[in-house]
Order: sequence, then C-alpha cells, then structure tokens
Amino acid sequence: MVINAMERIMKDLLDEYKGRLQLNCTCSTCLDDILALSLNKTTPRYVTNQDKVMYIKAQFIDKQEMTSLLVKLAECAKIVSDNPMCDTYK
Repeated sequence: MVINAMERIMKDLLDEYKGRLQLNCTCSTCLDDILALSLNKTTPRYVTNQDKVMYIKAQFIDKQEMTSLLVKLAECAKIVSDNPMCDTYK
C-alpha cells in the first residue's frame, strides 16, 4: 500500500482549523474541494505504511514548515469559500 502522508496531514489541519477559516460553507463537498486544492499545491510525501505517516508529520513540528502548510490551506479555503461548487450554492 502506498499512502500520501500529506493527505492525512492536510486533512488533520483542515479539521483542526476549519472553524477559524471563516468558510461560507462547511459541507463535505466544499471541505473536499479545499483539501484537494491544498494537496495540489503541496509536494506529496509517500509512505508504504499508515504508521509511517507520523515520521512525516514529525518533520512539520518546525513552526516555519507548519506555517507554510497553514498558509496554503487558508489560501485554498478562501478560493473555495468565495466560489463554492456544492449543491447548497448552485
């Protein structure tokens, strides 16, 4: 099995910060759009076992690294929030 560790890391960040991102919509479609857009702007980090995701996550203890991920997440959240593609806003 091959896993993109960044997917788990970005999902965890989105779950943690979605209340602070001032989103117009928090439906699953919009949250998935934010996650997909964020992942497209992030370098993938692949591991072969779910347990190894923690090794990659440990590299983001550095505040600068984590801040860069949060900035990407916030930028993507604004894009999706300004242009929601979900059924709620169609």
